Amino acid sequence: MIKKILLTLACTGLCCLLLSAQSKDKDKDNDKEDKDSGTLRFYADKMNFWVGATIQGKLFPDPEFQQTLGREFNSGVSFVLMHLTQPQKGQYNFGSMDRDIKYARAHNMKLFGQALIYRNEHSPDWLAFRNGGCNMSADQTDRLMKEHIQSVVRHGGDTYYGWEVVNESTLPQGNGCWSKILGREPMIAKAFQYAREASPDGMLLLNETFGRNGVDKNRVDDFFKMVESLKSHGAPIDAVGAEMHLEADKLRPDYLREFQYFLDRARKANVQAMVTEMDVYQGHPGSFPDAFAHQKEIFYNVAHACLKDSNCKGFTVWGLSDKGSWQPTWAGITDTKPLLFDESYQKKPAYFGLLQALKEGR
Repeated sequence: MIKKILLTLACTGLCCLLLSAQSKDKDKDNDKEDKDSGTLRFYADKMNFWVGATIQGKLFPDPEFQQTLGREFNSGVSFVLMHLTQPQKGQYNFGSMDRDIKYARAHNMKLFGQALIYRNEHSPDWLAFRNGGCNMSADQTDRLMKEHIQSVVRHGGDTYYGWEVVNESTLPQGNGCWSKILGREPMIAKAFQYAREASPDGMLLLNETFGRNGVDKNRVDDFFKMVESLKSHGAPIDAVGAEMHLEADKLRPDYLREFQYFLDRARKANVQAMVTEMDVYQGHPGSFPDAFAHQKEIFYNVAHACLKDSNCKGFTVWGLSDKGSWQPTWAGITDTKPLLFDESYQKKPAYFGLLQALKEGR
């Protein structure tokens, strides 16, 4: 009888320990969910929506950069430009891709490769394209493009959910020697074909810029005329991207309607849409009573419009912290603070604009 009582007590104690351990584990899970529930990626993940930011090599060593990127975003833009990935003819350097792959796997993220074909100045020194020397034959150029695209895409593997195959083809300079030698549309069609062979399941995207004062409708029409022509000839274009490098003090009043027009055209062309490069220059001093509240409103409006269109699959900010913006160097805007986090990785009003749109959901 005593043995039976002791055995019962022991079992009861063991059950209590197990229940206590389960309770602690559950508390940990709840704590983690409470901690994650304030992030951009928490709400994006619930909708299978891509919210992304660029992985910037010069800032990557900063622990705060890495912590912020992994906490807030489920997609990282990985730069795969030709001068980075094939700096010497036939010799690839996948160091930055491997760094991004390692980081993405450690933080349960996916990558988006940008960009396989771009301008002459993003070609390596060994390729005369950088200096405008478009002297290669069409066959040589075609072979080079195929070999390069497929080497990069196959190296990225399934850690990359998508690829920006060709970027900014409708601008006057187009894609430089690539389009000059092969022809704009034939070049784009071949590039997408080669990317599809290397990545049967990846999202293949054609990207374009439509101005900084809004989304120019004439440029949108020209772009989709090309997209529809390419698709009619079998180009495997899955998605189109809109750059949204906006300047608040120059925005047209109907910029949001213009963006919605882009989304409508994408749906009619039977391709998915993405916001691929979003930042907002807040305007020169005195432009608005509260420049950063206005910046927040613009981020919210664009993200909200994207999310309310089920065909819009992702929203990417072009940088993480204001200290890493491209605008001072490339756009000549020295007083710009266009991103979601300040120089110390503190959340700005713009961050909460995007967060609110994500919370409201589809």
